Amino acid sequence: MSNYSETLTEVKTDIMHASISLDNEMKKNNQKEDAARMLKARRAIEQHLELKRLQDNTSNGWDE
Repeated sequence: MSNYSETLTEVKTDIMHASISLDNEMKKNNQKEDAARMLKARRAIEQHLELKRLQDNTSNGWDE
């Protein structure tokens, strides 16, 4: 019976470690995706602001 208990404990430990590893991997992937979305949004905002500045400058009678 002791061998059965030890085996069960090892399996539980392995499952727990696998679960923690999976959670860590998912968090890492989410962070990468969030960073990519933020970079894309920042670039879109910068592009919009640059276009707005160009339009404002052109409407004022001069451009860069």
